[in-house]
Amino acid sequence: LFAILGASSLFNTAKILQREFFGGAVDDVMSEKLAERMLKIVNGELLAMASIPLMATLMSRGIGYNESIPWQIGAGVTGFLFVGLGGKYVVEAITWKEDV
Repeated sequence: LFAILGASSLFNTAKILQREFFGGAVDDVMSEKLAERMLKIVNGELLAMASIPLMATLMSRGIGYNESIPWQIGAGVTGFLFVGLGGKYVVEAITWKEDV
């Protein structure tokens, strides 16, 4: 959950930095398509943040726990998700084309 939350924030961060430092004038109006995309990502992040207490409650009660799966596999999946989704969102932010 934290990996998805952190990776999804990279799109907005990359776009803001790109517009600030490499986009020229900061006064340029953001396209409606980009604003909708960024809003969807922020809404997804808020949903992920709101689901953390639910996941913590389920974890504390042992729901979904499987003793036969080593913790290293869970950590590997988390790292894989963060790197994979983070790369996807950064590439998407860098290659984004504004509607003119």
